[in-house]
Amino acid sequence: MSANIASVVDRYEKGIETFAEALKGVPAELLDKSPAPGKWSIRQIAVHLADSETVGVARFRTIAAQPGSVLKAYDQEAWAAKLAYTQQSPEQALQLFSLLRKSTAAMLRALPESAWKNSARHEESGEVVLDKFVEHYCDHVDNHSRQIRDIRKKFGA
Repeated sequence: MSANIASVVDRYEKGIETFAEALKGVPAELLDKSPAPGKWSIRQIAVHLADSETVGVARFRTIAAQPGSVLKAYDQEAWAAKLAYTQQSPEQALQLFSLLRKSTAAMLRALPESAWKNSARHEESGEVVLDKFVEHYCDHVDNHSRQIRDIRKKFGA
């Protein structure tokens, strides 16, 4: 595995710590506070990260094992509204996210170097290449963890 790919997988796995740190010690009364109308609460962000990871790990496997496949898009707002994000446990979301990331990081480390240039066609984004797609998921957890920290700061926690 090249040093660049190893660095990407290390960053991907470090996302577990990034997400856990953002959630650590969040008071229960803050979990459901929205920072602005139409914006997600900490609880909703946490559940979204777990759901997004569930989709992402399947996409990574598809790109690695079946290059050229079509990756289905999903409506994150519909998922949040219709899958009871406001009633789910952020702790369970973190546990699921962590297990998915750990097992997927191990799978990614075991892939041959050539698989990292495999691609698939995303219904909305067009062609996606495995190495860049994993980086996208690294950025995703970083961005949402930052949102959680910002909400905490806004409400003084």
